[in-house]
Amino acid sequence: MISLTITRIFVSLRLTITDEPVWAIGTGKVATPEIAQSVHATCRKILENMYGEQIANDTRILYGGSVSKDSVDGLIAQPDIDGALVGGASLDAENFGRIINHEVGVPAAV
Repeated sequence: MISLTITRIFVSLRLTITDEPVWAIGTGKVATPEIAQSVHATCRKILENMYGEQIANDTRILYGGSVSKDSVDGLIAQPDIDGALVGGASLDAENFGRIINHEVGVPAAV
């Protein structure tokens, strides 16, 4: 019953979860794209085992942890990383502009 209720919540809310390594918070250290992908793939597999493939695929999993203009492309290129949770880099307009324009590769206008 609980699993069914949680499944309905996932389907109706389209939840987002974030992976943010504790060692990356405020340190400027970022996981390699391969390590972050491995963690996100594991999270997605756990969701699939618990709630089914549709919910696992529909759940957005973001990477957070010192995301920067230099690391965003490699991270977002990974199949199980659906976006970025940006912290300190959002305080600098040029850096943040580059992060939010990662897909189109457009330089940020400041």
